[in-house]
Amino acid sequence: MRLFYAAAADEEVKAAAAEVVARLRRAPGHYRWVDPRDMHVTFRFLGETSEDKLPEVEARMRAAAAKSAPFEIVYGGVGAFESLAEPRVVWIGLDEGAAPMEKIADLLGRDEERPFSPHLTLGRRKREPVPPEFLAALRAEPKLDLRRRVERISLYASRPAPFGHAYEILHEAELAG
Repeated sequence: MRLFYAAAADEEVKAAAAEVVARLRRAPGHYRWVDPRDMHVTFRFLGETSEDKLPEVEARMRAAAAKSAPFEIVYGGVGAFESLAEPRVVWIGLDEGAAPMEKIADLLGRDEERPFSPHLTLGRRKREPVPPEFLAALRAEPKLDLRRRVERISLYASRPAPFGHAYEILHEAELAG
């Protein structure tokens, strides 16, 4: 199964993100949009993991949570990887809270070379090109400015589904540090 550690988005954040997606869908563009029910900010992606590794994965999560205090994040504006001019992945970034997110990601064994960039993914481009109207719609999106408290780490499983992937929270650990 494909696993990752994340901070789940609450219902208000999911609703606000769904509104952003609804506006972006009106612009011409070829994106596969994330179901709002599945929105989260990833600490670390583990990838394919055998079930016999679950106890180790859960223990790592509990240990990281025990060393980490609850903290606040502020969901900010829309951004994109590679860039707003070349949007392969569209997301909502964090205006505050990236440092404690990165600390937890490191405690969870994050080993990627690229810089840590916490975000809530909205959609992924399916094909080229990106119409100028879509780029204009991205740039016109206002900041969410939603402050939320992160109090737990969630372990997610990603399973293939007809619409892309379905996510399921397998376990959670409360931040207690």
